[in-house]
Amino acid sequence: MFCQKCGQQVPDGSTFCTHCGASLAGGSVPTPTGAGPSSAPGLTQSMPPVAPVPQKPKSKAPVIIAVACAAAVLIGGGTVFALTMLNGSKSSGTQISMIDTGSSDEKDSSAKKKSDKSKSKESASSDDEAVPEDESAYYGSGDSDDYLTDVYTYTNDMHPYSMSIPNRFEMEDTPSGSGARYEDPETGFVINLFGYVNINDETSHEMFVNADTSGKADLYTAEGDNWYVVSWREGDTIIYEKTIVTDSTIATAHLEYSTANRDMGSKIIDTLLPTFQVD
Repeated sequence: MFCQKCGQQVPDGSTFCTHCGASLAGGSVPTPTGAGPSSAPGLTQSMPPVAPVPQKPKSKAPVIIAVACAAAVLIGGGTVFALTMLNGSKSSGTQISMIDTGSSDEKDSSAKKKSDKSKSKESASSDDEAVPEDESAYYGSGDSDDYLTDVYTYTNDMHPYSMSIPNRFEMEDTPSGSGARYEDPETGFVINLFGYVNINDETSHEMFVNADTSGKADLYTAEGDNWYVVSWREGDTIIYEKTIVTDSTIATAHLEYSTANRDMGSKIIDTLLPTFQVD
């Protein structure tokens, strides 16, 4: 039989056309006996040709979107890379500029430090600004030399020797009465005085030659007509001894102070130690 819609031959008993899909219920033409498709030309020619159903063209939108995304990624990556290189170049250039020319902030800071140092020196050298007595620098730094003039004279009752001692030093008598020990409560500076009778008629030169100086660090010695000096260092402590020898008396001034108070020691040796004498 034939489909009345498209005119194509379909198997007998079919419900739908196998060519165009049209329903064959009441719409099919029986196939003439002994005739094939070519035996009914009139019928075939009388039926208008039916064009095949056009297929929907595939959309190109996914391809376009994929291409656009790839382009955006490439452009974004290139932009980030360019900005990174540009920032790195700027940072490098700034660093080189700072090394070559110097930062204005650093110059200002350096100038300020110099100004502060100058002001500090002026303040330290000013006589109008008093230095608190409860500071250790009052003794050791040289900011004030009051302890060199605010003194009293110690005279031993048993042996005829004496010396000027700063009033700030605290005194401790020796048990035998042959001397005295003074100590600065702020710096620990010690002045120890002691004397005894020259019963062996020794001379200062003999005692100087026989003085034990072996193995002493930073050894310093000096000798006069009736005196001699031996000085050395034990760790962070400086020891300075001056001994005066007369026909009747031998007296020694023993100074002991830390290396941190070296300046104070030098001033006492230069100013007060010359007052140490045997009458």
